[in-house]
Amino acid sequence: MKPFAGFVLSLGLLLPAYAQNHSDRPLEPFTGRYHCGGRWTDFQFKMVPVSGPLGLDDPSGGVTGAFTFLFNRSITSTDGAGYTLSGHYDPKTGRFHLDPKPWTAPHPAALKALGIEGAYDVDNRKMTAKMLSDQCDAVELAPPGVKLPPLPATESVSQGPPIDPKRHEMMLGPSNVTNLIEGGPDFEYLVTAWYDPPNTLHDGQPIDESVEHMKKDKFACVGSQHVTWDAGGLKGTAPDRVTLSERFVIECIGDCKGVFYKPYAGAQVVHFGLTQPLPTMQIKSVWLGGTSFRWNFSRTHSTQPPPEIYIHHWKPLMGRGPFDARPADIAREQAQAPPCRAPKAR
Repeated sequence: MKPFAGFVLSLGLLLPAYAQNHSDRPLEPFTGRYHCGGRWTDFQFKMVPVSGPLGLDDPSGGVTGAFTFLFNRSITSTDGAGYTLSGHYDPKTGRFHLDPKPWTAPHPAALKALGIEGAYDVDNRKMTAKMLSDQCDAVELAPPGVKLPPLPATESVSQGPPIDPKRHEMMLGPSNVTNLIEGGPDFEYLVTAWYDPPNTLHDGQPIDESVEHMKKDKFACVGSQHVTWDAGGLKGTAPDRVTLSERFVIECIGDCKGVFYKPYAGAQVVHFGLTQPLPTMQIKSVWLGGTSFRWNFSRTHSTQPPPEIYIHHWKPLMGRGPFDARPADIAREQAQAPPCRAPKAR
């Protein structure tokens, strides 16, 4: 037993020293950004050696890496994504090359899994690299505690138009507008994407994202109302009806700047502001059996033809207690429902 005990003791003394001798390896997470397809993308990058038995580095095992991204979905929503890589790193020269592995989680289509190669300067804690794509022409990396230099003004992404926090259609959260239906100002047609902050990624057009939002929130489309304009194209109306508490999404195609709207409904009304891709309102009937009402639209200029405007009606499939639909029923009802998008966008 003594020789075996001596071997274990020797291994216990050697293991920490060997396992922690990583002074020649870039184990810290680097902050970076790459320029691909004319667009800068922010990320964090880290690579670690592949471990063998007993937690020791395996010289023949190479290294694994990880790219993680934090990006804006809109002015009110952020999201994250990431993928892993595998390859090799030469501690003598600092050279590395890693190829991407397939995505294992949902991610925006605009994000591509790219490889990376470059070199790590141990003494200066600097890393130079390039992305393995002919669409990319620049990569910048900084170790922990060091900030990347600001982008040139010509390459930075500007903020959208200014936001008036007193206007409900510009608020960054839902607000009750019931008291504004009679006598208050009309709401201006605004698309949240017009206010995109830097590093915003989209999965499709605003109507595509709106439909996905509603389905994710367990709503099913009821149908759509089309706005009819007067002869001058400055005033429009559309009839509608709410049964209990439903959501209404406004989609405009054409010259939509300077368009204003309001639902004239004897009901409780909540405006979702810029939290949804398209103007969205929740209307709750205060009468048993539902409420019929009218949408009024107006424009500040008479360009012809007037825009095509549709109000899409969505009903909830959850929130009814024992009457809530099961997941399979929700999927089936959503699949069988009308499209809730303008004919030109289908």
